[in-house]
Amino acid sequence: DDNFTLVFTRPAFGIHTTLVVFPRVHFRIALLHGSISANDAQASFTSNGDRNLRFYSEINEAGFHILYSLQNRSRGFTKRNFAVPYVFAGISYFQFAPKRNINGTVYDLQSIGTEGQNLPGNYPKPYKLQQFSVPFGIGFKIKVNKNFDAGAETGFRKTFTDYLDDVSGNYPDKTALYNAQGSLALYLSDSSAEPHDSFTRRGNPDNSDWYVYTNIHLTYYFTTSLFKQYKLKSQYKGNTCKGLFSGK
Repeated sequence: DDNFTLVFTRPAFGIHTTLVVFPRVHFRIALLHGSISANDAQASFTSNGDRNLRFYSEINEAGFHILYSLQNRSRGFTKRNFAVPYVFAGISYFQFAPKRNINGTVYDLQSIGTEGQNLPGNYPKPYKLQQFSVPFGIGFKIKVNKNFDAGAETGFRKTFTDYLDDVSGNYPDKTALYNAQGSLALYLSDSSAEPHDSFTRRGNPDNSDWYVYTNIHLTYYFTTSLFKQYKLKSQYKGNTCKGLFSGK
């Protein structure tokens, strides 16, 4: 498949709050908002350009992450390490809704059922727009001054759906889709210059979709005793971040 990670990168933003449980282990709750998109017409390495499908979708995500610092930060707050790399993993709940814009009019692809989800017969059921994912990744923080850290992070999201882009299985019965929903639904299902036959392959159902969130962040510490051993379990730090979503 074509790798759209860089081509279709989109801006995003979020906020997260972290509880320092142990010097190396932190718990984090994060809220993120961003978007993903792709366009077959820009395919470079496969025949997807002939398929000519496209989509975009906003993603809202709420996640719980466990961060593990690769350097011990138990020397006291003001003497914390200048640079601290970390890894993280967790679980997230996210919302998406693939759409397509045609001449300024936006169409909701999930409700149309481009692979026959709304037709009678042996078709997949409409996919859910709220799903769980498994986030994991790596990042680092750099000490700016006594109360601020700056950092960057890249996190991969392993999802359990193949419909982030509204493409997974086969083309439906073209005649049945046209009779039930008209020519617009038929075009959103198959936008190629030479329409594909009914029930031929439209996507790849063998692999679930992923998306990637990359951010830069600034951390403010609300207390100067944050990293002292006897206060680790009762202190918090707050974060805001700006980043990028990308879909694959």
